[in-house]
Amino acid sequence: MTASFPSLRAPAAAPGDAPVLVVFGAGGHGRVAADAALASRAWSAVLACDRREQLWGSELLPGLRVLAPGALRELPRPWGLHVAIGDNASRRREARSLLLDEARAAFLASVVHPLAALSPSAQLGPGCLLAAHCVVGPLALLGEGVIVNHTAVVDHDCTVGAWAHVAPGARLGGAARVGAGALLGSGCSLLPGLRVGDNSVLGAGAVALRDLPDSERWAGVPARPLHRAPV
Repeated sequence: MTASFPSLRAPAAAPGDAPVLVVFGAGGHGRVAADAALASRAWSAVLACDRREQLWGSELLPGLRVLAPGALRELPRPWGLHVAIGDNASRRREARSLLLDEARAAFLASVVHPLAALSPSAQLGPGCLLAAHCVVGPLALLGEGVIVNHTAVVDHDCTVGAWAHVAPGARLGGAARVGAGALLGSGCSLLPGLRVGDNSVLGAGAVALRDLPDSERWAGVPARPLHRAPV
């Protein structure tokens, strides 16, 4: 690694040929992702990047300075890209843009904190984040770019669509289904076998007792529709 790419080195347990990981997004969620990546010992080095010029040179974590996107074109190949933006639509859009431009040499990388409980029979798409103390049960299926945040539970046989976000403390019962781009708010519950539609929101602390249609926002106990969610 050259001096032009300041980073936090992964612990010595990382394989000698392990790639570099770039965490794109220098906000709070970026700190969660970078912390998990470092703890995983899966990367030779972890870098941070953001489009916001005012953040360039600042520290995402102690010793981890934020780079401008243009610097990514000079990285040695291959390298992993993890887009760490909490908003689903922005995360999906930024991943697509980066892979077409600054990150053409990269692969979309998942990050799994070592304190996450991930069943060996679960499947993760590229670009997922499993934060500390979350649970992903047997035969669960997570699509591209999914976030399962701290202490969230995705139980057995669940399906979570691409670019969805299961926020801290959310609970999905067995065989629940979450549509693409959906948001399950902190501490909410989705009963076994129920579905949250594409781009829908189940609010913080809500308890869903029936399916949510696409592009709706529900809240309360039991959860009821409020208005259509932005797509």
